[in-house]
Amino acid sequence: MACAENKGYGIMGVMVDVAVTILILVMMTILGAVFGSFACCQAWRWRYHVVEKKDLGQWSVCLHCKKRIKWYDNIPVVSWLVLGGKCRNCHKEIGKADFLSEISLAVAFLMLSWAYLLPILNNWGVLALHPEILAIKLAIFVMTLVLLVILMVLAVYDAKWGELPTVLLMLAIIVGAIVFILKMYEVSLSGEGSVLSEVISTMIGVLILAGTCFVLYKASKEKLMGGGDWWLALALALALANWWLSLWTIFLANLLGDLVALPKAMRTGKTKVFFGPFLVAAFVIVMVLGNCLPLLIQIGF
Repeated sequence: MACAENKGYGIMGVMVDVAVTILILVMMTILGAVFGSFACCQAWRWRYHVVEKKDLGQWSVCLHCKKRIKWYDNIPVVSWLVLGGKCRNCHKEIGKADFLSEISLAVAFLMLSWAYLLPILNNWGVLALHPEILAIKLAIFVMTLVLLVILMVLAVYDAKWGELPTVLLMLAIIVGAIVFILKMYEVSLSGEGSVLSEVISTMIGVLILAGTCFVLYKASKEKLMGGGDWWLALALALALANWWLSLWTIFLANLLGDLVALPKAMRTGKTKVFFGPFLVAAFVIVMVLGNCLPLLIQIGF
């Protein structure tokens, strides 16, 4: 009877763990959608404030009729689907950028939470014995999410207007550098690997990722790569802190660019490519796979 009770408790424990895991992932997905809406909104506000010299005000408004958008029409993803991507008042299209930004960051938050947050929570008991390492791991995760929101603002801005605001690029580089420093501190605390070798790996990654973008920018005379793209690549390389991950990022970014931008260029005859969104998408994919592939290999997948 005791064995049966223990077995039942074990099953219940697994069920609770699964339920908690699902709840965390759902909450992080919702949070990502909210920040995706925020990122797109900030891209528009930056454009209007800096370029158009206009103020959109404190509340979200329709850019066509200028009427304030009610809270129930401003729910990420859901409101766009319910209204069919149109304003409730003037029935003009709101645009797909808002929806894509919300979906993209929701998926990104979900993937990064699965790749980074869940391993921390699953090993909480062990990590709690080393509070400094636990704090560093959580700080890396949080700062990576902050960087991701900044990158989404840049991706939306670049996709819509073909520009990367310098102030936002500098902010991304600063946050990327903070992530890099935190990762180096984690290596020094854990004793797993050499800080010097990790720094060298990061610098090689900067040469691979940012260097490639800079060469393409100069060689193509801004047709294949803009002047801000290599600054964006610098922020990504610092956050990745690994030359192998940087190599994969530039490869995937170019692959995504070829798959998405090349057919459009062939149809329209326009050869200029806004590369920022592809860099950001590749960065997220590599961040997730770079953390999950070693785990999958260890358990036999």
